This record gives sequence, C-alpha cells and structure tokens, in this order.
Amino acid sequence: MVLTAISLGIPSHIRISKAINIHAGSSAILSLIEDTTKWPQWHPAYGAGKPLPQGLTIKPLYRNDTSVVMQMQQYQRTPVISGWQIHRFPTSDYSTLQWYMDFHLSWYPWQKFSSLVYEKTYGLMMQKGLDNIKKVVELEE
Repeated sequence: MVLTAISLGIPSHIRISKAINIHAGSSAILSLIEDTTKWPQWHPAYGAGKPLPQGLTIKPLYRNDTSVVMQMQQYQRTPVISGWQIHRFPTSDYSTLQWYMDFHLSWYPWQKFSSLVYEKTYGLMMQKGLDNIKKVVELEE
C-alpha cells in the first residue's frame, strides 16, 4: 500500500529527450530517419547488423519538413512514441536534431518505479543513435 502511495507521486507521462548538432540539411536527416529500412545504419537496436527484436512494430504517425513521429510497440505492451524534430537557426550552418521518446504509464507501482531508470537505458541508446545519424549524414554531405 505504501509503495502504491509513493508511486502516485511519479508522473504517468515521461519524456526523454536528447539532441545533437549536425552539419546537414533537414531533408537528408529526416529521410534517414523516416525510412525504417535505413535504420540498421544508425539505430542502436540493430547493433552489429542484428534484426530488430521480434514482436516490435514500428508505425509512422506523422511527417513534415521538420519532424518525424513513429509509434513503437512490442507485443501487447503500451506503445511508445518516438519523435525526431529538426531545429534550424538563421545564423547557424548546422541543424539541431532532437530525439524524444514519450512513455505513458499506468498507475501500477512497478511501471512507475521502472520509469526511474529510463534515462539510463533509453537515454544512452538515444545518444548513441544521434551520434550514428550524425556520422552517416555528414559522410553523405
């Protein structure tokens, strides 16, 4: 009962966000991200040429000139929203790519407490993915 009460203080919506500066245009960056067949080039989940984990589905939700949003779901788990947003600054020659992941948790204490380590697990994976995107895109430019 005490753990449940404590877990109610943990938000049910968690967003993890990472960003990197890339010397490339928006279209080159977003075309790499929106085409899931190119994900083995940069996404850490593919590590060493492995396929994505079984049961993982990736569904495109939104695309415009500056962003791509995908829904990722493994088996019957709660879907996770992954989004990539390009930020351009007029006085700069680079694009800032932001990658965020939105997690919506139910009230279960084990879900709430497990979210406390999301930054360590997903945050590191996201930063590695952004570094990989930068390498791939800047080599093509």
